[in-house]
Amino acid sequence: MIDNYVDVNTLNILCKKNKSVDVVIMTAGKGNLSTKDITKFNAQYPKLSVKTTTDFHDRFLIIDKVEVYHIGAFIKDAGKKSFGITKIEDEDLVNSLVNKVR
Repeated sequence: MIDNYVDVNTLNILCKKNKSVDVVIMTAGKGNLSTKDITKFNAQYPKLSVKTTTDFHDRFLIIDKVEVYHIGAFIKDAGKKSFGITKIEDEDLVNSLVNKVR
């Protein structure tokens, strides 16, 4: 997941994931997510890792390193207002985004 504004609301959404699913969040660190929040989340819903980067402006969701979705709003705000989610079909763009998060 790529989202510059990650906070506990994002983790509340991610806690619904299957425990076998590992999550990597790339963020600019502009949200209020602490190391304690991450540790607490991982104790119940492993495995989450958070990496800081300023390489992205938009929000993306990458699934299994093969599917990429562009998300029009902050994930932490899902359900508050209408927004779009668009699957990226261009293979070169998908590969470029997947490679940037490795």
